[in-house]
Amino acid sequence: MTHIEPWEMAGKCTLGYGPKSIIVQQVLGERRVQKSIDVHVCVPQHKPAIEQIVDVFIKRLQITCVDVIHDKVVVRGEFEVKALYVACRPRQPVHAVEVWPIRFTAYADIRGARRGMEADASVVVEFVDYDVEEHTRAYWHKKKAHDYDDCQDEDYCDDDYHECDYDCDYDEGWHHKHKTLKKHKFKLHCKPHKPCHCTRRFDVSVVLGVTVKVMTDREVMLHSPPQGLPYKPKG
Repeated sequence: MTHIEPWEMAGKCTLGYGPKSIIVQQVLGERRVQKSIDVHVCVPQHKPAIEQIVDVFIKRLQITCVDVIHDKVVVRGEFEVKALYVACRPRQPVHAVEVWPIRFTAYADIRGARRGMEADASVVVEFVDYDVEEHTRAYWHKKKAHDYDDCQDEDYCDDDYHECDYDCDYDEGWHHKHKTLKKHKFKLHCKPHKPCHCTRRFDVSVVLGVTVKVMTDREVMLHSPPQGLPYKPKG
């Protein structure tokens, strides 16, 4: 068996003593960006038109791909827009309309990023809202929710309007039963006077917050005192 002196192991990595090197991941850069998306929603013909939009929300939000290029990270993903609405029907049932998939691409500038580096990304919904055309019932309901106090003033808004007693999508051959209208200037805060102002289209605005991290490998040297050397007492 060959005997090796302790000084011959200086500078060599061995089990028990001497310098060691390990590879650790270090965050090269982190950035948060916003992505705005406008979605046009159209209710299919086999579903009833919209009397009032109850809620609009985002589902199935996910990131599908993260690519690192020169000083930049490209994040791709998709989500679903779902809206609950009161149908323009005599009994006003609640229906839903979905749009899937809606794809998005976000870019984050991170200095020093290079191809081959590992990156991680996450996404959250920061804002979602809808918009409909004016002179529709859905618009009136939305304005009423925001300006409810204004419509409590009888001089400002008169709720004596035509009632629609039939399905707005299939109005042929039907007749309207309505009250006598009072003459006053029409305002957008008031309910539309015409019997049917239902709609099939509205726009959804979505703002996403995307957080991106780029990691790089770094070699770290660990130095530890020699262990296991023979003990030599003094004297």
